[in-house]
Amino acid sequence: MDIFGVGGAELVAIFLIMLVVAGPKRMIQWAYIAGTYVAKFRAMWAEAMTYVQKEFEQAGLDVELPKEPPTRGSLTRELSKQAEKIAAPVSKPLQDTLEEVNTDLKKVQAPTGSDVKVNSSAKTPASTPATNGSGDLGTWSGDGSADSPR
Repeated sequence: MDIFGVGGAELVAIFLIMLVVAGPKRMIQWAYIAGTYVAKFRAMWAEAMTYVQKEFEQAGLDVELPKEPPTRGSLTRELSKQAEKIAAPVSKPLQDTLEEVNTDLKKVQAPTGSDVKVNSSAKTPASTPATNGSGDLGTWSGDGSADSPR
């Protein structure tokens, strides 16, 4: 959390200093006053956005303005939507190619009984070691001999 360059620990320290200086009764009054100002700000924001929205509609622009003041969460969601729209022309062909490779890999895997698996999260093939018949993992070559000259 970072509000105007003030982190969480600093915010708690400021709150404690205000509580000591002002006292609990005045802190309640200040919180009430701050709440009324926030409500006035939201009402002014909605009124201004309604006025500007009407002007955009009269000018023939297809723009939708928010009725609520923007927050970090709403801005993050909007930016991620815009990023998806921008990346779609590039990512769609790559996704199609990846799906084709996966279907071809499944076709090859079925008749050969290969141990090659595709890791869906990393989108890269990963192989598994062969077992030596007893259920435990053997060597990577699958011949069961672990003797190698050193």
